[in-house]
Amino acid sequence: MPVRLADPSRDEVGQFNRLSASQSNAWYDCPRIWWYQNNQRLKFGQTPPLFLGRAVEETVCRVLMESPGIVMAAAPADVLANGADALLPLFEDEIPTDFSKWIEGRVDAHWPVIRDAMHKEWQNNERSAGNWHEYSMDDYRDMCATALKMHLDEVKLCQSNIDETELSDWRTGIRLEIPAPDGRNSFDGSHPLTRTGPCTLIEAWEIARPWFVDPNAEPFSLNVVHPDHWFQGEYDLVYRHGGQIRIMDLKASRGGGDRSGNYVEQLRVYAMLWALTHDGKIPDALEVWYAGVNVRKTVPPPTEEELKEMESRLHDLWTEIKSEPVTMDDCPPMPRPLRGFSEGGVKTDDPEASRCDKCEWRGLCPNGEGDDDLPDGGQYQPSGDIKKYDLTGFGSLQPRVNIFCEIFSLTQVPNSPPNIVIQHKDGFAFVKIIASENNGESTYPLDITKGDKVRLVGLIPSTNWKGEIQLKVDPSARIIRADQAEDGDVGLFGFNTRSHVAGRVAYTTYKSGVGKTGKPWARKGIALIDATGRISVEGWDNAWPPMFNTLKQGDEIAVLNISLDAWASNIKANLEKGSTMHILSRLNE
Repeated sequence: MPVRLADPSRDEVGQFNRLSASQSNAWYDCPRIWWYQNNQRLKFGQTPPLFLGRAVEETVCRVLMESPGIVMAAAPADVLANGADALLPLFEDEIPTDFSKWIEGRVDAHWPVIRDAMHKEWQNNERSAGNWHEYSMDDYRDMCATALKMHLDEVKLCQSNIDETELSDWRTGIRLEIPAPDGRNSFDGSHPLTRTGPCTLIEAWEIARPWFVDPNAEPFSLNVVHPDHWFQGEYDLVYRHGGQIRIMDLKASRGGGDRSGNYVEQLRVYAMLWALTHDGKIPDALEVWYAGVNVRKTVPPPTEEELKEMESRLHDLWTEIKSEPVTMDDCPPMPRPLRGFSEGGVKTDDPEASRCDKCEWRGLCPNGEGDDDLPDGGQYQPSGDIKKYDLTGFGSLQPRVNIFCEIFSLTQVPNSPPNIVIQHKDGFAFVKIIASENNGESTYPLDITKGDKVRLVGLIPSTNWKGEIQLKVDPSARIIRADQAEDGDVGLFGFNTRSHVAGRVAYTTYKSGVGKTGKPWARKGIALIDATGRISVEGWDNAWPPMFNTLKQGDEIAVLNISLDAWASNIKANLEKGSTMHILSRLNE
């Protein structure tokens, strides 16, 4: 079985508190990097190669799902929209004699669609960075074909080395417990591409197809999870033909630079996960596929003793940084030296440069241009203003409320949650359900009706464009039937509608689009950190003062008269009418 999913009945860790290879690599690169990116959830700049790499991986997976015996090279990209079992096998004279040319044709069918979708996703990302047009789309397209021709080598290896038992089992319809994704909705009996005699290349394509993450699956739904739930990972390609387990990590890169060291560690961790979830069976081979230079780098599988040491070390790390809350002081700026690798992941001399020289967080970190003396509440009096504002630390912001009330009216909406108005002794308020469930559990009683007494637990108060109170239900909020109020429940006016904060700028954000009426819109934002946490502040483009465009990482600002918002565990502040921004200090001034 390629994937071992979490057992909810035994999972006391939770999917958002597990360690991963990327997190452990970030910690070993520098604990402070891990702190900024994983504890404070700061997003590093989203450059085009990140999205182009995802486009390459999806294109490869889309083609791997197909078969030269069923799909013509010139078929449209959505040929499997109704499932592979809805298609008839090709006639013998339609099957390509050159699988390499078929691969090129299928890449050309999928790549433009996926590339353009990723371009749009990059453009819409609030932290998009760099210039898309500085990168060669042809180079990334060719990486897709290169990776698939590496797979073709596996197919030919399977054809030449397959034994009678494996071939016979496949021809009689015996399948692995979890088969490789092949676009089939159902399968019973022998495969329609079954032949007689020696194994054909068409059959070998089906038999050798590796397990990979189905591109149609929900994100992160096919992670492999440690038996004790504290670690998870996601394999790229797992080959299982010939009675061997061989894990391949696909990289849309040329393999030079420090990051190649992380790729090796990541593969070794995948070997650990495989062994722990397959009765101690250590994979027979590990490889990094550098599609940018057509190199398959072999990584020696770890020994049983090395696997035990790795598991122990990673569990100690999980205990240190995930089992209990950690502070910034627990994550000191201690970067490890840069490692040298040339193209293809070949080890070279380590460079003399420091990891800190090009770190994303130089303006925040004391190893760069920042310091750890972060804002921590207090008071602020703007120049020329007689009023002093009490600043709330981010960790003390409370965007949620609990209210005991009655359902005043309820209007059912087809295919959507109902529109609800609640009644309280203070008045009336609208309830907006923007998340109807969380992990399969409804956020409100499905049979709720007018006159029911309920508690609104963890709802987020705001006002709509008319100034009316609106209570938002997100995944962390609940509407629960109740007979009476509980401690901590408040009225419709028992919460702060405005707050005042100060923090250090981590980065600014920008997103734009076109509304339903065809009118363009744009919103700007700032990610801020203080001594107690982080928040983002957002507002419409024209609501920000001109000084917004001068902000840089490390500057410290105060933002007054903001309203609070949230989504799950993320707290956000909104710039409203009457909100103001003030510069407290500039980096290096």
